[in-house]
Amino acid sequence: MTRRLNIVLAVLILLVGVPFYWLLLDNRPGDVPPKPITVAQLRVLAAQMPGPHPTEAQFRMVAFRRVPGDFLVAGWGLKRRLVGVMGWTLPVPGGRPIAIDTGFTADAAAAMSMESFDTGQQRMLDQGLRDAGLILVTHEHVDHLGGFVALAGAPAVARKVALNAAQLPPGQWSSRLAWPKGPTIEPRIRGDAPQAVAPGVVAIPAPSHTPGSQMIFVTLADGRELLFAGDISSFAANWRRLRARSRLVGEWIAPENRREVYAWLKTIRAWKIEYPALVVIPGHDYEYLRNHAFAGLRDLTPPAPNQDALASGQDF
Repeated sequence: MTRRLNIVLAVLILLVGVPFYWLLLDNRPGDVPPKPITVAQLRVLAAQMPGPHPTEAQFRMVAFRRVPGDFLVAGWGLKRRLVGVMGWTLPVPGGRPIAIDTGFTADAAAAMSMESFDTGQQRMLDQGLRDAGLILVTHEHVDHLGGFVALAGAPAVARKVALNAAQLPPGQWSSRLAWPKGPTIEPRIRGDAPQAVAPGVVAIPAPSHTPGSQMIFVTLADGRELLFAGDISSFAANWRRLRARSRLVGEWIAPENRREVYAWLKTIRAWKIEYPALVVIPGHDYEYLRNHAFAGLRDLTPPAPNQDALASGQDF
Protein backbone atom coordinates (compact mmCIF):
# COMPACT_ATOMS: atom_id res chain seq x y z
CA MET A 1 0.00 0.00 0.00
CA THR A 2 2.81 2.36 0.92
CA ARG A 3 4.56 1.63 -2.36
CA ARG A 4 1.39 2.36 -4.34
CA LEU A 5 0.86 5.60 -2.40
CA ASN A 6 4.40 6.68 -3.16
CA ILE A 7 3.86 5.97 -6.82
CA VAL A 8 0.64 7.97 -6.83
CA LEU A 9 2.34 10.90 -5.07
CA ALA A 10 5.24 10.80 -7.50
CA VAL A 11 2.85 10.82 -10.45
CA LEU A 12 0.93 13.75 -8.97
CA ILE A 13 4.14 15.69 -8.46
CA LEU A 14 5.15 15.04 -12.05
CA LEU A 15 1.72 15.84 -13.48
CA VAL A 16 0.81 18.80 -11.25
CA GLY A 17 3.75 20.01 -9.19
CA VAL A 18 6.35 20.29 -11.93
CA PRO A 19 4.07 22.17 -14.39
CA PHE A 20 2.87 24.43 -11.56
CA TYR A 21 6.45 25.27 -10.60
CA TRP A 22 7.53 25.80 -14.20
CA LEU A 23 4.54 27.91 -15.23
CA LEU A 24 3.98 30.04 -12.11
CA LEU A 25 6.96 29.93 -9.75
CA ASP A 26 10.22 29.53 -11.66
CA ASN A 27 12.12 32.77 -11.66
CA ARG A 28 15.62 32.33 -13.04
CA PRO A 29 16.85 35.53 -14.69
CA GLY A 30 19.95 33.84 -16.02
CA ASP A 31 23.20 35.60 -16.78
CA VAL A 32 21.75 38.43 -18.87
CA PRO A 33 23.54 41.68 -17.88
CA PRO A 34 21.86 45.03 -17.19
CA LYS A 35 21.80 47.53 -20.02
CA PRO A 36 24.84 49.83 -20.48
CA ILE A 37 22.80 52.98 -19.90
CA THR A 38 23.39 55.30 -16.95
CA VAL A 39 21.21 57.80 -15.18
CA ALA A 40 23.93 60.37 -15.88
CA GLN A 41 23.35 59.86 -19.62
CA LEU A 42 19.61 60.24 -19.15
CA ARG A 43 20.13 63.47 -17.22
CA VAL A 44 22.18 64.94 -20.06
CA LEU A 45 19.41 64.08 -22.55
CA ALA A 46 16.73 65.48 -20.23
CA ALA A 47 18.54 68.83 -20.26
CA GLN A 48 19.08 68.79 -24.02
CA MET A 49 15.89 70.53 -25.14
CA PRO A 50 15.31 74.09 -23.91
CA GLY A 51 12.11 74.98 -22.14
CA PRO A 52 10.26 74.44 -18.86
CA HIS A 53 10.22 70.96 -17.36
CA PRO A 54 7.03 69.34 -16.00
CA THR A 55 6.19 70.23 -12.42
CA GLU A 56 4.62 66.96 -11.24
CA ALA A 57 2.96 63.75 -12.43
CA GLN A 58 -0.79 63.39 -11.91
CA PHE A 59 -2.52 60.04 -12.35
CA ARG A 60 -6.00 58.58 -12.55
CA MET A 61 -7.08 54.96 -12.27
CA VAL A 62 -9.87 54.25 -14.76
CA ALA A 63 -10.29 50.50 -14.23
CA PHE A 64 -9.05 47.60 -12.16
CA ARG A 65 -9.19 43.86 -11.75
CA ARG A 66 -7.51 41.38 -9.42
CA VAL A 67 -5.33 38.47 -10.50
CA PRO A 68 -3.15 36.00 -8.58
CA GLY A 69 0.19 37.58 -7.80
CA ASP A 70 2.06 34.70 -9.45
CA PHE A 71 0.67 35.76 -12.82
CA LEU A 72 2.50 39.07 -12.98
CA VAL A 73 5.33 38.41 -10.50
CA ALA A 74 6.55 34.81 -10.71
CA GLY A 75 6.60 33.13 -7.31
CA TRP A 76 4.76 35.99 -5.55
CA GLY A 77 1.91 33.75 -4.36
CA LEU A 78 -1.67 33.02 -5.34
CA LYS A 79 -3.09 35.91 -3.33
CA ARG A 80 -4.98 38.17 -5.71
CA ARG A 81 -3.44 41.58 -6.40
CA LEU A 82 -5.12 44.71 -7.67
CA VAL A 83 -4.11 45.58 -11.25
CA GLY A 84 -4.97 49.22 -11.96
CA VAL A 85 -5.25 50.79 -15.42
CA MET A 86 -3.90 54.32 -15.14
CA GLY A 87 -3.21 57.37 -17.25
CA TRP A 88 -0.80 60.20 -16.43
CA THR A 89 -0.70 63.95 -16.98
CA LEU A 90 2.45 66.04 -16.51
CA PRO A 91 1.64 69.77 -16.26
CA VAL A 92 4.15 72.10 -17.97
CA PRO A 93 4.39 75.74 -16.84
CA GLY A 94 3.23 78.10 -19.58
CA GLY A 95 2.57 75.22 -22.00
CA ARG A 96 0.42 72.23 -22.75
CA PRO A 97 0.72 69.16 -20.52
CA ILE A 98 2.31 65.85 -21.46
CA ALA A 99 0.17 62.70 -21.36
CA ILE A 100 1.68 59.27 -20.65
CA ASP A 101 -0.49 56.19 -21.24
CA THR A 102 -4.06 56.79 -22.23
CA GLY A 103 -6.47 54.32 -20.66
CA PHE A 104 -8.90 52.47 -22.93
CA THR A 105 -12.59 52.02 -23.76
CA ALA A 106 -15.44 50.36 -21.89
CA ASP A 107 -15.53 47.62 -24.53
CA ALA A 108 -11.83 46.91 -24.08
CA ALA A 109 -12.26 46.88 -20.30
CA ALA A 110 -15.05 44.31 -20.63
CA ALA A 111 -12.94 42.19 -22.99
CA MET A 112 -10.16 42.18 -20.36
CA SER A 113 -12.64 41.18 -17.61
CA MET A 114 -12.08 44.33 -15.57
CA GLU A 115 -14.02 44.37 -12.31
CA SER A 116 -14.63 48.09 -12.57
CA PHE A 117 -14.44 50.73 -15.31
CA ASP A 118 -14.95 54.40 -14.45
CA THR A 119 -16.39 56.17 -17.48
CA GLY A 120 -15.98 59.56 -15.84
CA GLN A 121 -12.28 59.05 -15.17
CA GLN A 122 -11.68 57.85 -18.73
CA ARG A 123 -13.53 60.92 -19.98
CA MET A 124 -11.06 63.04 -17.99
CA LEU A 125 -8.15 61.19 -19.58
CA ASP A 126 -9.68 61.72 -23.02
CA GLN A 127 -9.96 65.44 -22.38
CA GLY A 128 -6.35 65.40 -21.21
CA LEU A 129 -5.32 63.90 -24.56
CA ARG A 130 -7.14 66.71 -26.38
CA ASP A 131 -5.45 69.32 -24.17
CA ALA A 132 -1.98 67.76 -24.28
CA GLY A 133 0.94 69.09 -26.25
CA LEU A 134 2.58 65.65 -26.38
CA ILE A 135 1.22 62.11 -25.94
CA LEU A 136 3.51 59.19 -25.08
CA VAL A 137 2.79 55.54 -24.30
CA THR A 138 4.96 52.99 -22.56
CA HIS A 139 3.81 50.21 -24.92
CA GLU A 140 1.16 49.17 -27.39
CA HIS A 141 -1.23 47.00 -25.34
CA VAL A 142 -4.82 48.20 -25.42
CA ASP A 143 -4.90 49.24 -21.73
CA HIS A 144 -2.11 51.75 -22.40
CA LEU A 145 -2.63 52.82 -26.02
CA GLY A 146 -6.37 52.18 -26.43
CA GLY A 147 -7.55 55.57 -25.17
CA PHE A 148 -5.47 57.33 -27.81
CA VAL A 149 -6.55 54.94 -30.56
CA ALA A 150 -10.20 55.73 -29.82
CA LEU A 151 -9.45 59.41 -30.51
CA ALA A 152 -6.83 58.96 -33.24
CA GLY A 153 -9.26 59.87 -36.01
CA ALA A 154 -9.16 63.49 -34.84
CA PRO A 155 -6.19 65.33 -36.43
CA ALA A 156 -5.88 67.61 -33.40
CA VAL A 157 -5.16 64.57 -31.22
CA ALA A 158 -3.24 62.45 -33.74
CA ARG A 159 -0.61 65.08 -34.45
CA LYS A 160 0.40 65.24 -30.78
CA VAL A 161 1.42 61.62 -30.37
CA ALA A 162 5.04 60.44 -30.43
CA LEU A 163 5.07 56.69 -31.02
CA ASN A 164 7.76 54.29 -32.14
CA ALA A 165 7.29 52.08 -35.18
CA ALA A 166 6.27 48.97 -33.21
CA GLN A 167 3.53 50.95 -31.46
CA LEU A 168 1.86 51.52 -34.84
CA PRO A 169 0.30 49.02 -37.26
CA PRO A 170 1.37 46.55 -38.52
CA GLY A 171 3.02 45.87 -35.15
CA GLN A 172 2.36 42.59 -33.37
CA TRP A 173 0.01 44.14 -30.79
CA SER A 174 -0.86 47.52 -32.29
CA SER A 175 -2.42 45.87 -35.34
CA ARG A 176 -5.00 44.24 -33.05
CA LEU A 177 -6.42 47.63 -32.03
CA ALA A 178 -9.38 49.26 -33.76
CA TRP A 179 -7.60 52.21 -35.39
CA PRO A 180 -10.10 54.69 -36.89
CA LYS A 181 -9.81 56.25 -40.30
CA GLY A 182 -7.94 59.49 -40.06
CA PRO A 183 -4.57 61.13 -40.57
CA THR A 184 -1.54 58.94 -41.14
CA ILE A 185 0.60 58.73 -38.03
CA GLU A 186 4.32 58.41 -38.62
CA PRO A 187 6.69 57.17 -35.90
CA ARG A 188 8.48 60.01 -34.16
CA ILE A 189 10.65 57.92 -31.85
CA ARG A 190 13.20 56.09 -33.98
CA GLY A 191 16.23 53.95 -33.29
CA ASP A 192 17.21 52.02 -30.19
CA ALA A 193 18.99 54.73 -28.18
CA PRO A 194 17.44 56.93 -25.47
CA GLN A 195 16.32 60.25 -26.90
CA ALA A 196 14.91 63.55 -25.66
CA VAL A 197 11.28 64.06 -26.68
CA ALA A 198 10.49 67.19 -24.64
CA PRO A 199 12.27 69.39 -22.09
CA GLY A 200 13.02 67.11 -19.15
CA VAL A 201 11.55 64.02 -20.87
CA VAL A 202 13.53 61.11 -22.35
CA ALA A 203 12.16 58.06 -24.17
CA ILE A 204 14.17 54.89 -23.57
CA PRO A 205 13.44 52.25 -26.24
CA ALA A 206 13.21 48.93 -24.41
CA PRO A 207 11.67 46.19 -26.59
CA SER A 208 10.97 43.36 -24.17
CA HIS A 209 7.46 43.11 -22.73
CA THR A 210 6.30 44.08 -26.23
CA PRO A 211 8.29 45.03 -29.33
CA GLY A 212 7.31 48.66 -28.79
CA SER A 213 7.98 48.86 -25.05
CA GLN A 214 9.80 51.96 -23.86
CA MET A 215 10.46 53.55 -20.50
CA ILE A 216 10.16 57.28 -19.94
CA PHE A 217 12.60 59.21 -17.76
CA VAL A 218 11.44 62.59 -16.48
CA THR A 219 13.33 65.32 -14.67
CA LEU A 220 10.84 67.64 -12.99
CA ALA A 221 11.33 71.38 -12.69
CA ASP A 222 12.59 71.03 -9.11
CA GLY A 223 15.11 68.33 -10.03
CA ARG A 224 13.17 65.27 -8.85
CA GLU A 225 13.42 62.31 -11.21
CA LEU A 226 10.77 59.81 -12.31
CA LEU A 227 10.99 56.62 -14.34
CA PHE A 228 7.82 55.32 -16.01
CA ALA A 229 8.59 51.61 -16.31
CA GLY A 230 5.38 50.55 -18.05
CA ASP A 231 4.76 46.81 -18.00
CA ILE A 232 8.43 45.90 -17.92
CA SER A 233 7.70 46.34 -14.22
CA SER A 234 3.93 46.16 -13.79
CA PHE A 235 4.39 46.01 -10.02
CA ALA A 236 7.11 47.41 -7.80
CA ALA A 237 7.79 43.81 -6.78
CA ASN A 238 9.04 43.05 -10.30
CA TRP A 239 12.14 45.23 -9.99
CA ARG A 240 12.46 44.98 -6.22
CA ARG A 241 12.46 41.17 -6.20
CA LEU A 242 13.86 40.78 -9.71
CA ARG A 243 10.89 38.69 -10.77
CA ALA A 244 9.32 38.86 -14.21
CA ARG A 245 5.89 37.59 -15.20
CA SER A 246 5.24 33.89 -14.83
CA ARG A 247 5.78 31.69 -17.86
CA LEU A 248 2.04 31.08 -17.96
CA VAL A 249 1.52 34.76 -18.79
CA GLY A 250 4.85 35.79 -20.31
CA GLU A 251 5.19 32.84 -22.67
CA TRP A 252 1.62 31.68 -23.28
CA ILE A 253 -1.07 34.28 -22.56
CA ALA A 254 0.80 37.45 -23.58
CA PRO A 255 4.21 36.40 -24.93
CA GLU A 256 7.16 38.65 -24.13
CA ASN A 257 10.93 38.50 -24.46
CA ARG A 258 11.70 37.17 -20.97
CA ARG A 259 15.46 37.62 -21.28
CA GLU A 260 15.12 41.28 -22.26
CA VAL A 261 12.58 41.91 -19.51
CA TYR A 262 15.10 40.62 -16.98
CA ALA A 263 17.85 42.79 -18.46
CA TRP A 264 15.71 45.87 -17.95
CA LEU A 265 14.59 44.82 -14.45
CA LYS A 266 18.26 44.49 -13.51
CA THR A 267 18.88 47.92 -15.02
CA ILE A 268 16.04 49.54 -13.07
CA ARG A 269 17.23 48.00 -9.83
CA ALA A 270 20.81 49.12 -10.46
CA TRP A 271 19.65 52.68 -11.13
CA LYS A 272 17.53 52.69 -7.98
CA ILE A 273 20.37 51.38 -5.83
CA GLU A 274 22.73 54.06 -7.16
CA TYR A 275 20.10 56.83 -7.02
CA PRO A 276 17.63 56.03 -4.22
CA ALA A 277 15.64 59.22 -4.83
CA LEU A 278 14.64 58.03 -8.31
CA VAL A 279 10.89 57.29 -8.26
CA VAL A 280 10.15 54.15 -10.29
CA ILE A 281 6.54 54.15 -11.50
CA PRO A 282 5.18 50.64 -12.18
CA GLY A 283 2.68 50.15 -14.99
CA HIS A 284 -0.25 48.84 -12.93
CA ASP A 285 0.62 49.08 -9.23
CA TYR A 286 -2.04 51.57 -8.14
CA GLU A 287 -1.99 50.56 -4.47
CA TYR A 288 1.78 50.97 -4.28
CA LEU A 289 1.51 54.48 -5.72
CA ARG A 290 -1.49 55.35 -3.55
CA ASN A 291 0.03 54.05 -0.32
CA HIS A 292 3.49 55.60 -0.70
CA ALA A 293 3.88 59.36 -0.42
CA PHE A 294 6.20 59.97 -3.36
CA ALA A 295 7.04 63.62 -3.89
CA GLY A 296 6.10 64.77 -7.36
CA LEU A 297 3.15 62.38 -7.77
CA ARG A 298 -0.50 63.26 -7.27
CA ASP A 299 -3.42 60.83 -7.33
CA LEU A 300 -6.51 62.41 -8.93
CA THR A 301 -8.62 59.26 -8.63
CA PRO A 302 -11.72 60.03 -6.53
CA PRO A 303 -12.09 57.95 -3.35
CA ALA A 304 -13.98 54.71 -3.87
CA PRO A 305 -17.25 54.35 -1.90
CA ASN A 306 -15.47 51.64 0.07
CA GLN A 307 -11.70 52.04 -0.04
CA ASP A 308 -11.32 48.63 1.59
CA ALA A 309 -12.68 47.16 -1.64
CA LEU A 310 -9.44 48.21 -3.34
CA ALA A 311 -7.15 46.83 -0.67
CA SER A 312 -5.41 43.54 -1.32
CA GLY A 313 -2.81 43.72 1.41
CA GLN A 314 0.28 43.85 -0.76
CA ASP A 315 3.49 43.20 1.15
CA PHE A 316 6.13 45.67 0.07
